[in-house]
Amino acid sequence: MAQLIVSSFIDDGRFRVHAINAIGRCKGRIIEVEEVDTGERFHGSARRLERLVRTLRIASGESEQVSAWKPDRTS
Repeated sequence: MAQLIVSSFIDDGRFRVHAINAIGRCKGRIIEVEEVDTGERFHGSARRLERLVRTLRIASGESEQVSAWKPDRTS
């Protein structure tokens, strides 16, 4: 089982989302959200972090269609 850690920015670079991309049978999930200016990091369950990222994207006006941790379908 292989996993790939990826990072992406949301809200014009204000927040960095750290996630694990799915490779193989495992589902991808967000593992951490970091506020870039202060360095504060938010942890919790995958569901809670997904809701947080979705809320931040909607508040900043970004499209909800783009996912930071889209599963890689190469398997």
